[in-house]
Amino acid sequence: MQTPEEYEVTKRVIELLKLHKKRHGITKRKFSEKLGIGLTTLDDYLNGTSSFRLGTLMKLSWICKVKLSDLLEGTEAFCQLVNEDTKNEKKEENIENNVD
Repeated sequence: MQTPEEYEVTKRVIELLKLHKKRHGITKRKFSEKLGIGLTTLDDYLNGTSSFRLGTLMKLSWICKVKLSDLLEGTEAFCQLVNEDTKNEKKEENIENNVD
């Protein structure tokens, strides 16, 4: 089981995985392969059954091109990255709705 701090990191990792999947079309399976872990292990991390290992978080930050410290601490830079994508998504939604 994760501590509250570990859970916060997990939430940020989930957001990062969603963002990376959207931008690059990568599946969870492919992501787990890039991280060098099994899909079941990744699922355990994401559902809070177990905690991320530091090496896995380091690989994740390298793959997604974010600073490990931003991922761990939920810094302003990390929040801007996620919020920027959310804003772009809403703009795309508005454009699609106006076209219909």
